[in-house]
Amino acid sequence: MPLSPGDPESIGGYTLVDRLGSGGMGVVYLGRSDSGRQVAVKLVHPAYALDEEFRTRFRQEVAAARRVSGAFTAPVVDADPDAPQPWMATLYVPGRTLADVVARDGPLSGTALRVLALGLVEALRDIHRVGMVHRDLKPSNVLMAEDGPRVIDFGISYAVDNEALTMTGRLIGTPPFMSPEQFAAPREVTGASDVFSLGSLLVYAATGSRPFDGSSPYLTGYQVMYEPPALDGVAPPLRGIAERCLDKDPAARPELGELRELLRALPESDAPAAAPAAVPDPPGPAGSAATHHQVARAGGEGGRAGRASRRRVLVALGAALAVAGLGIAAVRAGSAMESASPSPGEQASASPAPAAPASVTLPPEHVPWDYQIGGAYPPAAGVRVVSRSHEDAPVPGLYNICHINAFQAESDEESDWDADLLLRDTGGKVVHDTDWDEAVLDIRTAARRERVAARLDTWIDGCAAKGYQALEPDNYDSFTRFPSYLKAAQAEALMKLVVAHAHAKGLAVAQKNTAELVPDRASIGLDFAIAEECAEYDECGTFADAFDDHVLVVEYTKRGLATACAGWSRTLSVVRRDEEVVPEGADGFVRETC
Repeated sequence: MPLSPGDPESIGGYTLVDRLGSGGMGVVYLGRSDSGRQVAVKLVHPAYALDEEFRTRFRQEVAAARRVSGAFTAPVVDADPDAPQPWMATLYVPGRTLADVVARDGPLSGTALRVLALGLVEALRDIHRVGMVHRDLKPSNVLMAEDGPRVIDFGISYAVDNEALTMTGRLIGTPPFMSPEQFAAPREVTGASDVFSLGSLLVYAATGSRPFDGSSPYLTGYQVMYEPPALDGVAPPLRGIAERCLDKDPAARPELGELRELLRALPESDAPAAAPAAVPDPPGPAGSAATHHQVARAGGEGGRAGRASRRRVLVALGAALAVAGLGIAAVRAGSAMESASPSPGEQASASPAPAAPASVTLPPEHVPWDYQIGGAYPPAAGVRVVSRSHEDAPVPGLYNICHINAFQAESDEESDWDADLLLRDTGGKVVHDTDWDEAVLDIRTAARRERVAARLDTWIDGCAAKGYQALEPDNYDSFTRFPSYLKAAQAEALMKLVVAHAHAKGLAVAQKNTAELVPDRASIGLDFAIAEECAEYDECGTFADAFDDHVLVVEYTKRGLATACAGWSRTLSVVRRDEEVVPEGADGFVRETC
């Protein structure tokens, strides 16, 4: 895609000629040296320049990528991690990602599958021989060049002889392609973890299906850890090889030398394999131009600095180079939340683990949709998903999401809440979100959270009775606007109660904004995301990675819509609405799509 206004003309002496993509961590450009050599230049966002932990992680990424060289990796050719805006340049590899190839052209077979498999083994050999573990081998991190695959993105790679920077309790990776040990002991992964990921990737390449593919990342993680892989449609001898790679015991998986010999037995003819199950991995956001886009998309939580409202998070998010972590740990028993210091008088209690959403249905991916929480009206032709207030009726024949205000009280409903459930300042006055004239609910103790949840449950019951398929609890991010009163752990504790009840009623649950809590979304049990202005604030990649592209995007500006359409219209569902989301026909009504 062309350069955007405000993009630099050059970085580190490389003339920038195109924008390859952007993500939560930074932007990737196509650059050209004075000699004409093409490079992919990753430029991190300015907001991270003063974050020393981020710089340390970026230096680690550069060092890791520089240590790896080989025919099937994309080498680093230049970098300056100490620049005012750190950057890194890798050799530009023209070609689509494996995800895009399978999604557009179908599964691989014969020579193409054999070349892919052997090339990936060679790439892993080059990575492992310098003491590295990739930890995020997936279809969007494999480029399909004319002369064989290229493994990219060492952003979360791990030097096995150095202390990992990964925070305890935070897992990094992409659930359908992670190994069991990445969930159970992320600091202790070895090269065998990459072999497990390779097994999953080869199954996907040969069939278009993932061997572990739950209805949510939470369930996918459970399958990876405790259930056998789904290998329908995988023809021998690949089936037997995949079974060995996908052994739950790392010690039982083949080493790369043996794996190479096994894969050499794959057929070289281009005869089609057994009938594949067509469940393609979603293509990269930039389609065929997604060549290096995933390097940026693999960045973790992005920064955001909008006005304080339920549609824009106030605080700048902590920078993380790792893929947005899905805090899935001890999946069998339900993950423990990351704790936060309790406010004075908070009672200690254990929130119940969210019920496994075995019967919930996620919204369809990448479809026209509409956001009608400010007033219902007939959806436009082609719309397949709509979000409406719990007071309105769902639309027959569509996927309907029921919107409730879970953490604040609407101005006309404040008196309906018990007085002690409204947050009050030291003078006893009710704390309001003045942008929306909404009273903030007091969720600081377990007893109050349970009482708030009991009232929300009545709305959830009504949503289910009306025929909605999903729930959208709004204002999850209230704690970011009132940090002197509320903590993230308190918001998560209430959300777990909401999720448990909604799942019991057969409703999927959306995470609304709150990108800083994306790493914990699996332990909370959230199923998909509704992300307001994620393109405007460069957060779409964070949500897309964490929710496996089950993301509904709402933009409120022309610029935000243009950015969303350019980077995400081929992967995520995108709509632009007016900020007041008024019904069609009202003054100020806006609804646009890509």
